[in-house]
This record gives sequence, C-alpha cells and structure tokens, in this order.
Amino acid sequence: MNVLGIMSGTSIDGVDLVLCRIQKSPLTCKLIGSVSFKFPSSLQDELKLAAKHELRVDRLALVHHELGRFYAEICAKTVRAKKWKVDVVGVHGQTVFHAPPKATLQIGEASYLRAVLDVPVVCDFRTLDLALGGQAAPLATLFHQKILAPLALKLIKKKSAPVAIQNLGGIGNVSYFNGKTSFAFDTGPANMLIDLACSHLTNKEFSFDKNGAFATKGIPAPGLISKWMKHEYFSRRPPKSCGREEFGESFLIGALGDLEASSKSENKLSDTLATLTEFTAVSLADSYKRYLPQPPAVVVLCGGGAKNPYLKSRIQYHLPKSQVLTSQDLGWPAETIEGAAFALLAAFRIWNIPSNLPQTTGAKKAASLGKIL
Repeated sequence: MNVLGIMSGTSIDGVDLVLCRIQKSPLTCKLIGSVSFKFPSSLQDELKLAAKHELRVDRLALVHHELGRFYAEICAKTVRAKKWKVDVVGVHGQTVFHAPPKATLQIGEASYLRAVLDVPVVCDFRTLDLALGGQAAPLATLFHQKILAPLALKLIKKKSAPVAIQNLGGIGNVSYFNGKTSFAFDTGPANMLIDLACSHLTNKEFSFDKNGAFATKGIPAPGLISKWMKHEYFSRRPPKSCGREEFGESFLIGALGDLEASSKSENKLSDTLATLTEFTAVSLADSYKRYLPQPPAVVVLCGGGAKNPYLKSRIQYHLPKSQVLTSQDLGWPAETIEGAAFALLAAFRIWNIPSNLPQTTGAKKAASLGKIL
C-alpha cells in the first residue's frame, strides 16, 4: 500500500511529507516522492512557545488544532498537485513535551487529515510504548533495522558487520545492529543547539548553519566541550531519550554565557557554532564508545545534519575506525528518513504487527504502536 508519512521534528522548522510504497511480504519500502513545507511564521512561533512550555492550556489547544489543519491543507494540496495515490497516513505530530517515563505529548490534531483525505490515519505512536514502561523513543529504529541497515551492508559489500544508523535531527539518536543485537538510544544534541545559536546570534537572519559554513571558519573551545560533557544525560545508561528539556533553550543560555566569558575572539558567531558543532560530534562519539558493544564498521548519517559536510567531517574524525556515509549514499535523501520511518510504523499498525523494539525503548513487551482514525 501507499503510505504517506508526515514528520515535523524537534527543530520546529517545517514538515516533511514522504510517500512510500510498502509491501508486507517480503517486506519492502520504496520511496515514491517527498516534499517539505516551512511552517507559517505565526504557527512556528506558537509551536516554539509550546515546546518551551510557555503556552496556557487554551492557546495550546488552539495551536494543536491549527497544526492539524495545516497538516491537512498541505497534504491535500500535495496529493492533488502530484496526483499521489494514498492508502494510509502516518503522522507523528509535533513533540512539545517529552519526559519519560512520566509523559510525552505530540500535538497536531489528526482528525483533520482523516476528514480531508478520507483514508485511515495512524497517529499518537509514542504513548503505548510509554504505557508499557518504555522511553517512547527512539521509534525510527524499525525503519533503520529493516530498510537502511541491509542497504548499508550491501554498499560496503559485507554480509554482516556492525552498523550504526545515526539520525541528526534536533536531537541525535543511534540505531545499532550487529546481527545479534539491536540497540538504540538518543545520543544527545544534534542540530538543535547549532540552529538555536545561529538564529539568536544573527537576529534570525540565518536559522541554521548551511553546510557548516560559519562553523568551518571558527575555532572550537575544547575546555567548554569537556565541561558540557559532564551533563548527567551522557552518563545515564540506555535505554534513554532526551529533547529540548535537556538540550534546548535553557542549555543554550548557559552555553552562550560560557562562550562569552571564555572567548576573546572577534569571530564570535563562527567560534560559537564551531564549538557547538564539535559538541555534537564529541557527544555522539562518546556515546558510541561508552554504550555500543563494538565500534560500527559503517555509520549512516540521516536527518538534516547529514547535509552538513563540516559536521560529517568532525564525526568521521572522532570515529576513525568507522566508515561514515549518509543516507543519500543509500538512495534515501536525508530529509525523507523520519517521514518514511513513520510511514513504515503506520503500515505495521494497519497490519497489527509489533513495531517497537523493547530492547531499545525499555518497554516491557513489543506492541503495534499508534492509534487508527
């Protein structure tokens, strides 16, 4: 069946629509097409306030419905324009609170999609895993395991070898497979701190560091990175997950204060972004060394950070024993992975096949995640 995956991540920059042709047996997932939309500025501002927990319940309810209508509008427009045939929709929603094992909340009322497209809509993927004692994250592991890992092994011409699929969205998460073990957890910050700092220091002229252009010209501050690596999250053993609560605006305020106190350089923007980019690479590599059974033979980067060649080069530097690739090398553009992951999760829910991996989320048992409208 044709499944439309809808994903808006922790960076709160926009929405990716990814249409996949998914076959049950043997399992295959083929990319049909994708398109991305920026959030209207007024909606984006409200979503950012929601993610910072600064909205009263009435405004939160309003933005929940406004986001749902936006999803429905862009999907209807895209389906008409591209003449896509859609059998099922999988929508993740926008995470505005994530504090496992107590609660997680994704907003964006899915009923508008059901009303406009008139096909089954699968939503609210995370809550059942949480109810089963899990972290409700990471959930893209299913797609990483079933689709990307086999492609990576084929590309490096090996039948078996340790593979890491590393998502670089607002938060980083790794899925690790070595033939016997499946393992996944959030590694820490990825693009979030870089994007927030870029927007703040350029008065919103730049919302992200395209291709790492600013960071490339800067000099990282290793002493500050060592200080930030003492954050309690990094010493917490998996299964674990994190979000803006750990590495969002409040962390950035402290980091910018540290940088202001230590830097005498005229190149403030580039040095700041170089340091935050290095922090992403160092925290990722440190997570691998601490918690993966053995170094991966190949690391596949996906998500927006995979488009940043400077970040990729720093990750490669800190993982000298691994071959670092991007999902584009496997035929999957970086911006399609998360949407495709939730398309696959939606298909598994329609088929009532378990889609979480308890060994990665910490859930008591496997379950088919999501609610069907």
